[in-house]
Amino acid sequence: MEDSKKLLILESATRVFADKGYQYATIADIAKAAGISTGLLYSYFENKLDVLLSIILKFLQTLNAANQERVIAVQGPLARLHAVLHNFEKMLFRDKDALHTVKVLNEALPHLVMIKEEKLQDKRREIIAENKTLLETFDGIISQGQKENIFDKDLNPAVMRQVLCGAIERLHYGLFYSTYSDQSIGYNETDAHQSIVRLIEKFICK
Repeated sequence: MEDSKKLLILESATRVFADKGYQYATIADIAKAAGISTGLLYSYFENKLDVLLSIILKFLQTLNAANQERVIAVQGPLARLHAVLHNFEKMLFRDKDALHTVKVLNEALPHLVMIKEEKLQDKRREIIAENKTLLETFDGIISQGQKENIFDKDLNPAVMRQVLCGAIERLHYGLFYSTYSDQSIGYNETDAHQSIVRLIEKFICK
């Protein structure tokens, strides 16, 4: 069972990074949000970048575990694609706190690419492996759908995957902005979900 204190730090850090931005957030900010001392925080994480990487890794591990369960539970490429996209969508909008994750994930990639600390290389490799698993899940489902004449065979499965996942991420980033700025963006969670369903239909062979 994962340490509850570590989970509390990651949840608090996600909110702090989303509110202040990774660049401006400090370890002291995260510790204060978690209600712990900075010393205790450092007993779990090397530095601020380690916290950010841990947030990304936790998200990917949770999403891959959920996808593994759903892929086994449903039959056929179309149902499986809906299932894994729903998992992705659900994790990004399960509640208001989850919207913080959307903003953090949008800002995280440059930090992942620029990691130089030796102690963080293992975590970087874990993230890369989990991300590879995620991409292979999507691409495998789409490729199978193409073999079964469900999805358009002229499309590269990786491109189709990026269009779908990118649409979900950007739509939910908009919902984050709307929720925390009190400014309407002209659509809600239901609209976002329906648009993804319609987008999938565009890739189905007629």
